Amino acid sequence: MRNRFVFTSSALLLALHAFGCGASPEGDTTPPTDEVSTPAPSPAPGVPATPTPAPEPEGTPEPVPSETEAPPDPTAPTPTPTPTAPPEDTPAPAPSGMDGFGVTMLYPSLPGGESWALADNATADKRFDPQGTITRNADGSWKMKSTKVRMSAFPASGYDAKQISTYDRDVLASRGYMQAANDWKNIEMTGFVKVNAVNNNQDNFAWYARGGKHNDNNSGCEGSSYKGGLHYDGRVRWEKETWHVSYDQAPYKPATSALKGRWVGFKAVMHNVPGAKGGDAVKLELYLNDNADKVTWTKVYDMTDDGKWGGDAQHCGGSVGAMPITWGGPIATFRWDNATDVDFKWLSVREIQP
Repeated sequence: MRNRFVFTSSALLLALHAFGCGASPEGDTTPPTDEVSTPAPSPAPGVPATPTPAPEPEGTPEPVPSETEAPPDPTAPTPTPTPTAPPEDTPAPAPSGMDGFGVTMLYPSLPGGESWALADNATADKRFDPQGTITRNADGSWKMKSTKVRMSAFPASGYDAKQISTYDRDVLASRGYMQAANDWKNIEMTGFVKVNAVNNNQDNFAWYARGGKHNDNNSGCEGSSYKGGLHYDGRVRWEKETWHVSYDQAPYKPATSALKGRWVGFKAVMHNVPGAKGGDAVKLELYLNDNADKVTWTKVYDMTDDGKWGGDAQHCGGSVGAMPITWGGPIATFRWDNATDVDFKWLSVREIQP
């Protein structure tokens, strides 16, 4: 009996020893070797983990063309909806080099295309009409003291209203120009400005093209344009002038702080692109060089006119009221109002590859 007890006890001790050597240490939570722990997927490169909604555009009521703000008219008809702007993070095009001033060009120039740049002796440039007195500053920039500025740049063929054979919108859209085949159409307009004194901080700079002179002649039909606006208080927007004076405005977007007392660079780009339903649409982009280093450009507005913006091209013979302004025009204009003292430099207009 005693031997059987010793044998049984020994066997029991050996079994307990073997079990203890093969057990996991206390607190070890390692999963079994036949299970795989899959980590949570990482966000795709460049995509934030939690999307941030874009701010709502400012819904400021609009008066007649880009002058001062006015209270809304409760009896006015409901405005035509404006085009939907693409997301704000739409990337800017890769820089395509520098212009003669050392300013970064965002789109490549069209080989053999039209171009103009502010001459060193700007007052003697026959392709530039400041329509007012400009004077040279000590730093080489120029000064304009006027509350209503319209500085025109012409293509190599110049401007001659007698060469404009028709203002019929359907004809202009079909042939692609108003005066001549080298009219300003697919372009990148650039200018650097500094506001020294201003009467109304809500007014703006506007770089515009795709028409001729803006007056009441020919029922105002020479005055078509897309106007890229940079307001003195830092807002931006596009305006569409189907004829003079018939405006439609896109919503304001915030872009920067107030402009007074500092240099900023401003670009307006307009170029034809294929429309969603055939035909041409017009891509409209605004860029800001907020520190005026000539290089650091930020896209601050991006939208496309695909024929659903506006509604009265019939005034000038158009068969579709909201047709895009797809044709070129002989005048590109650098405009501002209600600023009594402005310095400017490095103005240019280039025909780009669409």
